Amino acid sequence: MATITQRDGVLQAGRIFYRAQRGVEWEDRQDDDGNWIGEDVYGFGGSRMKPLINRAKEGRANPAGIPVLYIGSNLDTAVSEVRPWVGAEVSIARCKILRPLRTLDLSLGHGKSSFKLKFLNPDLEPSAEDKKSAVWTGIDNAFSKPVTLSDDAADYVPTQILAELFRSNGYDAIAYKSQFGDDDGFNIAVFDLDAVEIATCAPYRVKSIKVDAEQIGNDWFRSQ
Repeated sequence: MATITQRDGVLQAGRIFYRAQRGVEWEDRQDDDGNWIGEDVYGFGGSRMKPLINRAKEGRANPAGIPVLYIGSNLDTAVSEVRPWVGAEVSIARCKILRPLRTLDLSLGHGKSSFKLKFLNPDLEPSAEDKKSAVWTGIDNAFSKPVTLSDDAADYVPTQILAELFRSNGYDAIAYKSQFGDDDGFNIAVFDLDAVEIATCAPYRVKSIKVDAEQIGNDWFRSQ
């Protein structure tokens, strides 16, 4: 923890971030005589766009029942994090930071291996800087790993413990790189739900999902 302050930052009041939830609200529209004439569509209300107190689902930074607000640095990142399908309806909220938030930036060195090849060579002792970098890179990679429904709750325990440690050291939020969206996409886990206001919310429909696959091994061939 001695190197933690080197990653200090502050999210200033007034900054806008984004949060997405699958689903929208449809309301029937009627004429003056009460006849149905169509439907109007809206984004979810403000309370629906925040996790429920004492009923929050577990995530990388929180155990079940302890709410943390996860927001994205841009719209595409927020939408990508809910893993929608093409044609899915999504509510997207603009979230306004209400007070300065002391934030721990885990994103430095994102995506790099936390175990350099030279660590395997007993003749090359890693420097203190190498060790520090490896630890923080491993922490960021752990937080950035996507959450899936098939995950075991125990998989989240290490990052949940770290998040509580960061909170107890005076941090209001944790910032880490998103595995989805563009290269500038970041996620922020905010510990105090009241520090963020749902300013607006609008309904969206997902038009496309980009998949970029890279072959990482050789083909195998079945002999006839």
